[in-house]
Amino acid sequence: MNYFRVEFIKKLSKRFKYLNKKGISLVEIVLTLALVGIITPIVLAIFTSSLDIYYSYGRYINQQDKVTDVLNHLRGDIKNAYQFKVDGNVLVLIYSDGTQRIWEINDDKLKFIDSLGNVHDVVEGIDTANSSFDYSNSEQVIVLKIQPIKTNTGKYTARNYNKPIITEFSVKYKELLS
Repeated sequence: MNYFRVEFIKKLSKRFKYLNKKGISLVEIVLTLALVGIITPIVLAIFTSSLDIYYSYGRYINQQDKVTDVLNHLRGDIKNAYQFKVDGNVLVLIYSDGTQRIWEINDDKLKFIDSLGNVHDVVEGIDTANSSFDYSNSEQVIVLKIQPIKTNTGKYTARNYNKPIITEFSVKYKELLS
């Protein structure tokens, strides 16, 4: 078996002896450059398309996170409130100890105003035109319509929240302020 390998290598070396030892020809260089010129744009197009898809999904997930943040902040406050009042983009909550919290959707943000009147920007990137607080007296619920700002454009506009997300918070055993 070892003998066969030695013989094979000897035969190959004899064949290479007669090859041109002057270097690479112009035809070989032109063919190589042509192949690189054809393959590079294809690989680049696949790579940039993949990056666009990756970033568009990232922006969509960021929109989901903003909606989740809004819901998490409001759920606990509404649950613990004793009295409430809904007025368009403003939700006023009063607790049994007399403290007051005001939630406001304004300037593309969800804002929190504490008992001392300090304004805190809680969640940014909220579409103010399509977001609001409502009260349904027949069902005794606070209806929150929330929509994040559309961040995906071009061919990725479908990866946006195109309609507001509507959530209801029960206030059946809470007192409505007039």
